Amino acid sequence: MNTVIVRCDMSVSIDGFVCGLEAQKPPFLDDRFFRVTDWQFTDDDAVKALTTERHEQAGAYVLGRRMYDSAGEHWSVESPYQKDVFIVTHRAQEVIRLEDGTVFHFATDGVPAAIEAAKQACEPGKKVHVSGGAAVVQQALAAGLIDELHLHVSSVLIGQGTRLLDNLPDRMVELEPTGSVTDAAGVIHLSFRVSHDQKG
Repeated sequence: MNTVIVRCDMSVSIDGFVCGLEAQKPPFLDDRFFRVTDWQFTDDDAVKALTTERHEQAGAYVLGRRMYDSAGEHWSVESPYQKDVFIVTHRAQEVIRLEDGTVFHFATDGVPAAIEAAKQACEPGKKVHVSGGAAVVQQALAAGLIDELHLHVSSVLIGQGTRLLDNLPDRMVELEPTGSVTDAAGVIHLSFRVSHDQKG
């Protein structure tokens, strides 16, 4: 049986936030969000290697409705995905197909069902990428569905906003470190395998 690995990449501040308070309301973006995610656009060999690896491994994506909505009309033309993308949402919607190969599916049965659908859409040897936002990642972690966790930690304190690792169950989950890189911009890229052994 071919097991599809589920990978999660998230950019965070030193104090664990993915965005500030302003990003909790439409259009769901703020300067603090861009502060922790802008590393992806730097001209650095370490960053290029990380982003290339992530793109080449991806067979399908899962993300939340807010993350989809934050791009507005931009994603009606092109997206960074060029794969099947499963949007976790309460609002049913017809599939959207872009000319660049991206297919947006609107999954209304929750995060586990969206991840399972993404697995079915993956080509052999590819991974499902859970791309955020924080609520989707939290639900996937709580359900024990993430196999690899990659954290990209920017050297900034955000103070208040949305934390990545809130709202998790009261249990320990062991993480096995698999790599650490610091790029030219000072962002620390940490990689872990997530243990699925249950602990109290």
